[in-house]
Amino acid sequence: MIDLKGNPTVRPMANLVAWIANALRGNFRWQLLPTPFAIYADGMDVVLFEEFGAGEMALDVRDQLERNELLQDESYRRTFRKFYRNKLSPRVWQRDFGDATILGCPDQSLVGRNFAELAAERGVHVVDFFLDTVVVHGRDLRWFTVIGNHREDRLKQMVKNPHALITFSDAGAHIRNMAFYNLPLRFLKLVRDSHHQDSPVMSLERAVHRLTGEQADWLGIDAGHIREGDRADITIIDPQGLDQDLEQVTWAEMENFDLERMVNRVPGCVKHVLINGRPAVTDEMITPELGKEMGFGQFLSATRDA
Repeated sequence: MIDLKGNPTVRPMANLVAWIANALRGNFRWQLLPTPFAIYADGMDVVLFEEFGAGEMALDVRDQLERNELLQDESYRRTFRKFYRNKLSPRVWQRDFGDATILGCPDQSLVGRNFAELAAERGVHVVDFFLDTVVVHGRDLRWFTVIGNHREDRLKQMVKNPHALITFSDAGAHIRNMAFYNLPLRFLKLVRDSHHQDSPVMSLERAVHRLTGEQADWLGIDAGHIREGDRADITIIDPQGLDQDLEQVTWAEMENFDLERMVNRVPGCVKHVLINGRPAVTDEMITPELGKEMGFGQFLSATRDA
């Protein structure tokens, strides 16, 4: 699987690649995040900068003083500006600081504004303003951008694409940058709301299948269906819980790591969860035995080459 983003120039090529691969007896799918791809950053600590040499160079310098020295070097800045201007190279980030909003900073006059407008006010290149701000404030500079899937009409077309699996989240690996833990619920909300708008994307039954049986069948594992004799892995959702803002981010302790991570809390939505027939969540309360006793989850072997 490969990530599929909501870039209008990517979608036709993605369809062509999938069609060719499967026509040649392949079994190819794109993985699709069914919600706007929002990402947060502390200074330069974000995976977006791994996409080009100048950004990766800065990330490789862990010492803050050494990194600041690099960021102030004019030859480095010329290289950074060159990569920033190159919009045609392979990328996830749109490389537009005008779409990046400052959420937190010791200099409160910057909060709520984007880097491009602030740079224009000062008459400097936006890359220079960004790097200057990182040098001054380091990781205390907290900012936010959306890098894909924010055009709802295009997102609705992509979730119907038979070559895409409704999946993808790096939230567990980037605990301060992403919060997509509830992406299946966001997808169900997207489909349900389309029915309320009298322009259904697909049936709700089809949406549930896309999140469960379709993925299990493609991966070749015995899961995703409710059949007599199967493992009872079942989630019961209250549809009224989808009325809330599912994209809201909160902070929670990451147990045993002395860290805080970004999470999505969706009270009133997931009522009950059975894992292998055992209650894991009952009336929204996590069973105390979950994670401490055997008999809940297990690795599922593929019944064929996925």
